Amino acid sequence: MPTVLIAGGSGLIGGHLTRHFKDRGFRVFKLTRNPKKHGHIHWDPQSEKISTSKLSRIDILVNLVGENIGSQRWTTKRKAAILSSRVQSTHFLSSVIPQMTNLKYYIGASGVNCYENLPGKVFTEEEPYGHDFLATVVKEWEAAHQLILHQVPGSILRISMVLSRHGGSLHLMKQPVYWGIGAPVGSGSQTSPWIHIDDLCRLMLFAYDNKLEGIYNALGGNDTNADMTTRLAKWLKRPLFMPNIPAFLLRLLLGERAILVLSDLRASNHKIKQAGFSFKFTSLDSVFKSFFKK
Repeated sequence: MPTVLIAGGSGLIGGHLTRHFKDRGFRVFKLTRNPKKHGHIHWDPQSEKISTSKLSRIDILVNLVGENIGSQRWTTKRKAAILSSRVQSTHFLSSVIPQMTNLKYYIGASGVNCYENLPGKVFTEEEPYGHDFLATVVKEWEAAHQLILHQVPGSILRISMVLSRHGGSLHLMKQPVYWGIGAPVGSGSQTSPWIHIDDLCRLMLFAYDNKLEGIYNALGGNDTNADMTTRLAKWLKRPLFMPNIPAFLLRLLLGERAILVLSDLRASNHKIKQAGFSFKFTSLDSVFKSFFKK
């Protein structure tokens, strides 16, 4: 069976993806700065160092590398780290592709938050990049991915908000709702694309199996912040009575990072469905049922 190398494999997506690949019988290696387990390969993209002993065995390269965009306030230093952790690391990966002599396919991650904030518009992959910080990050990241795609076939997945039982955005939403102090943010009418983590992992396997090429939006649905908060409260069996959290307060607390919950974006998944992929989770109720139904 094929051998997979995951850059950025220690995060939420990487852990789930590892299990999906292993369930298929694939051997999985992970690039890490602190190798501690069998299957870990040391690298340090900032100093451009990597252990090369296993690179010739790699059939599939998955690039999820990048600092968490929501974990800290976006200071100038933090924004530089978010950008360089993606772009510089991917540039470095592109330089070692010639040593991956058995490499057959590449999957690069980017973000669906690369479009303009235009409420009501449904964005397809052909639409131009927006002009805010996140759009700039995606634009430069995808340009770096292209350096690899010039050397090996592959695809780029523009990943939306990943919903998982443990960790990620849903964990942050779940805590206040669980304790009875949850509420929609801003007007609550702003829309966000989302994807169940299992569908995202299935999509990556689908991309490899079908040797997809090009850029694809990766989302199972689009829902408003109010809908997501309401459905979450229903499945957690918790009351929802607090007033909406004002947008100005979020901007005060989070700074520029507030765009993550206040931007209004609706994206299309038509292209990936036309390629033959079928989502298992296309409604919030189906997602929350998979997490909370006993």
